[in-house]
Amino acid sequence: HVVKEWDALVVWRTLRAKEAEDARSGVLLGVYRHLDKHVKLGVGYNFTSYSDNLTDLSYRSRGWFLNVLGTF
Repeated sequence: HVVKEWDALVVWRTLRAKEAEDARSGVLLGVYRHLDKHVKLGVGYNFTSYSDNLTDLSYRSRGWFLNVLGTF
C-alpha cells in the first residue's frame, strides 16, 4: 500500500519460448484505488510487447489497461 487507499504495482515480465527460440521481457506498471473494502479499480501501462494470452504471438500488446478487482 502506497497510501491507505492506493496500491502501486511494478512487474518485470519475461516470456521465453524454447520451441521458437525467442525471449521477450519488459515492465508493467499499475496504480490501484480501493473503492471500498471489497473492490479496487486500477489503470496501468504494459511496456512489454506480449500478452498474457500465450497463443497470441503477434507481439503487439503494448499499451494501457483498466482493471477492476473484487472479492466476496
